[in-house]
Amino acid sequence: IYDLNADPVNPPYVATWPTKYVHDAQIVTYPAGTPWAGREIAFLCGGYNGGWGTTGLTILDVTDKSNLVVLGEEEHSNNHYSHQGWLTDDFQYFYLNDELDEQNTGNPTTTRIFDVSDLENPFVAGTCTTGLASVDHNLYIRGDTMYQANYRSGMRVFDISDRLNPVEVAWFDTYPG
Repeated sequence: IYDLNADPVNPPYVATWPTKYVHDAQIVTYPAGTPWAGREIAFLCGGYNGGWGTTGLTILDVTDKSNLVVLGEEEHSNNHYSHQGWLTDDFQYFYLNDELDEQNTGNPTTTRIFDVSDLENPFVAGTCTTGLASVDHNLYIRGDTMYQANYRSGMRVFDISDRLNPVEVAWFDTYPG
C-alpha cells in the first residue's frame, strides 16, 4: 500500500498484506448512511501460490494501514484464477471474472455475482454468461451497466438493473476470427 496523498509523484510505502497474491483490487470508501461509513474497504481478487490456489474474493478493511483486517472471504465454483472484478454502485454486489475457468473447464464465459451486502459474509448469489466459449478478462460497472472485455468475444455490455439477472444488451466483436 502506498500513500498517494502524501506525494503522488513519489508515494511512500506504508503497508503490505502478504497473506495472498492479489491480482487485482478495487478499494472504496463507504459513504455516509452505510454500515461501513468512512471505512476504506478493499475487494481483492487473488489466491495462494501466485493466485492459483484457493482463489476467489477477499474483503479487507484497510482503513488503518497498521492493522489490515480480513472481513470476509469466499471462493467460487470452478475456481482457477480469480482475475478481476467490480463493485456495484449500491455496494451490494461484486461481479468477478475468473480468467482461466473457461479455458480449463470448457464452460462458456461466466461471471460470478457475489452478494457483499454483509462484508463479513460474502457469498456467490448468481452468475451470468454470454454463452460463448471465450475467456473473460476485465469488467467495469457504471450505474446499471456492466462493460466486460473478453479475449475472443470482444466487448460485451450488460444491463444489470436486476443485479442477479444481467441481460446482454450490446456487443462489439474485436476478434472476428
